[in-house]
Amino acid sequence: MSDKFARASYKATYGPLADKNLHSVLKRELMEQFGFESMGLIADCLIERFLEIVDEFSPENVRLLPGQMLWLAVARDEKCGYGKPMYRCRLVPVALTVISSEDLRRMAEQRLSLMELRSEIAVRILKEAHDQGGVLALSDVAVILGIHSRHARDLIDEYKQSHPEEMVPHRGNIHDLGPTCTHKLQAIELKLSGMLTREIASRIHHDPSNVDRYQVDFERVYELHKDGRRPEQISFVCQLSVSLVKEYIALIDKHIVTEPSPDPALTGS
Repeated sequence: MSDKFARASYKATYGPLADKNLHSVLKRELMEQFGFESMGLIADCLIERFLEIVDEFSPENVRLLPGQMLWLAVARDEKCGYGKPMYRCRLVPVALTVISSEDLRRMAEQRLSLMELRSEIAVRILKEAHDQGGVLALSDVAVILGIHSRHARDLIDEYKQSHPEEMVPHRGNIHDLGPTCTHKLQAIELKLSGMLTREIASRIHHDPSNVDRYQVDFERVYELHKDGRRPEQISFVCQLSVSLVKEYIALIDKHIVTEPSPDPALTGS
C-alpha cells in the first residue's frame, strides 16, 4: 500500500469521526438556517470565535470554593452610560464568595444571624468583582443575596456608616451611573486639596478618565458661575443636573474666592 493510498484510506476512515463535534453542529445550523450556504469560511471563523467566548465564560481554571459562585460582571474599564444595553458592554466572569467559612465561624462563635452579616457580604462581593476586573450593580447584589434592590442599597449605606472613608466599588460610582453626586464632589474636593488624578482615582475606586471629566465639568461650572450665570443656566449649558451644579457652586464658594460679574441678560449688554 502506497503512502498516498494509506493517507487517503485513514482520512476516509477517521476524518468523519473527527468532524463529529460541536463545530460541525453549529456550522450546519448557520449554513442551513441562517443563509451561510456559500460562506463556509466565514461560518468557520464565527464558530471558532463563539467557542472561544464560551470557553472564556466557562473558565476551567477558576477554582470555586464551597460558598462561592461564578457570576458575570461588566468590565471595570468599560465605557458606560445610561441607556447603553448590556449586550454592548464587555462582560467578565468573576468568582464571588456568598458565604465563607469565616462567616459561619463568626455566626457560631458570636451568635450572629446571616442578616447581621449581609452588609459585609454585600461589600465583599462588590470588592471581589472589582479585584477581578469587573464591576457589579447593586441589582446584581440583590439577586445574588435574594433581596430587593432597595435593601441592597440600604446594606451599602449601613456599611458606609461604620466605614465613612471607604469607597465601595459598584457600577454607580465606577461607571458614573449613580443617582447621587457624592463621588463627584469627593473627587473635586481631593483635587482642590492638591491630590493628583491617579491618586484620586485610586482613593475613590474610579477610572482616572472619570476624575478628569469631573474636573472639566467643575471648571466649566466655575467659569459660568464667575460670569454670574444662574444654576439653571449652567445646568443647561453643561448638561449637568441642577443639583450637581449647586453642589459644585457650594464647593466654589467654600474653596475659591470669586467675584461674579453681572449677567449680560440682566444688564442689556
